[in-house]
Amino acid sequence: MFIIMAPQRKTSREKKQADPINWTKVGAISIAVLFAVMMAASLLGTAWIGGMRTVQPGDLVVIDYTIYNENDIPVLTTLEVVATEAEEAGNFVYLSGPIEVSAGYSLPDDMIGIPHRYGKMAPFGLFRTEFQEITSAPIGYKERDRVVVPFTIESQESPFESELTEEQIGEMGYPFDELSVGDNIILGFADSPQFALNDTEPDIKLRLTFIKEKTDETVLVRYGYSYAVVTINSVTAIS
Repeated sequence: MFIIMAPQRKTSREKKQADPINWTKVGAISIAVLFAVMMAASLLGTAWIGGMRTVQPGDLVVIDYTIYNENDIPVLTTLEVVATEAEEAGNFVYLSGPIEVSAGYSLPDDMIGIPHRYGKMAPFGLFRTEFQEITSAPIGYKERDRVVVPFTIESQESPFESELTEEQIGEMGYPFDELSVGDNIILGFADSPQFALNDTEPDIKLRLTFIKEKTDETVLVRYGYSYAVVTINSVTAIS
């Protein structure tokens, strides 16, 4: 026996699926969405590109950094957590703030003064070569990258060290007899002689040092640093 089945009617849902796609309409919607994205990008300028490509020379970068001596002890940092941890370990660290600078920027002067974050002390002195290695570190990296930068500016013939007599140490306020190898002391670097003819105060910049050697009459202090750790917080593409 055959069973005769009546032809099935298409449901409204099936009719909609069977309708041809209006590609013209879809294309118009896609173009409209793309146009909206382009308009938003134009309002943002080129800053948004900074997080998508590597840093190029001249790009504007905001960076945090910490400088370490050869004993892996931080001497200058822009991160409060680093300063706090170092102080808990018994080491003083100069605390500054993040800087905004052009990638690869070089100073005209031999030394730059880095201000204390809360203005409690004289500025920290960074040599031009040290500062340029820090500002050049982001080049070739991206936003949020963390870069370790070895300082290679010091030569064996002219190390960043200085021999000070017992009298000089005493004038700085340190008890010579109580100092030992490894102790940290602060040196002041002046742009002009200590005693100016017009009795003006010299422009002093500070460097954190440690005692490398000691005799009965002198101490050898080291004011050179080993490396910096740079974190790229943000990038604004200039070109």
